[in-house]
Amino acid sequence: MKKAQILNKGDVIRTQPQEGFWGIAVVLSQREKTPELHPMCHIAITPLLFHHKVSFEEISIIDLKPLIFERIYNLPGYDIFSKEEICIGVYTRRNKPNLDIIGQIDPSLIYTGPLPFQPLHNLKIKWPLCGDPTISLGREAYITWERQNSKEM
Repeated sequence: MKKAQILNKGDVIRTQPQEGFWGIAVVLSQREKTPELHPMCHIAITPLLFHHKVSFEEISIIDLKPLIFERIYNLPGYDIFSKEEICIGVYTRRNKPNLDIIGQIDPSLIYTGPLPFQPLHNLKIKWPLCGDPTISLGREAYITWERQNSKEM
C-alpha cells in the first residue's frame, strides 16, 4: 500500500471540487504527529475556480485569499437562515486522494490571523475539524460559483 503524501505549510493545492472545475487551496500551517493525533494542518479554500486544469503560473497571488462562504441552514420548524464563514479547516496532513501540489507560497500572504488546532469553546477564533482532505476539497468554491451563476440566468 502506497503511503499518503504529506501536505506542508505553503503548499498550493489544485482541487477538483466538481467534474469540469478546478480550484485552489493553500496549506496555511502544519503541526507534526503527536502520540494522540495525526500530523495536522490548516487549509484555506480560495474562491478561485477554473474550467481547465489550472497551473501555478496562471494564478495571481493577490487573488489567493480564503473564501467567505454563505452556509444556508434549512431546519424543520425554523425559518431558513444563513451564516458567513471563512473557509479554513483543520485537516490531517495526509494527502490520501493525491491532490496535486502545484506550487509553494508564503502562507502569511493569504491569512495572518490565529490558527488554533483545537476548536475550544473559549476561543474567539476556531476552525472546524475536517479529517483527511478529500477529492472534493474546495466544494464551497463550486457551490458559491453555482449560486452566483444561477442568479444571473
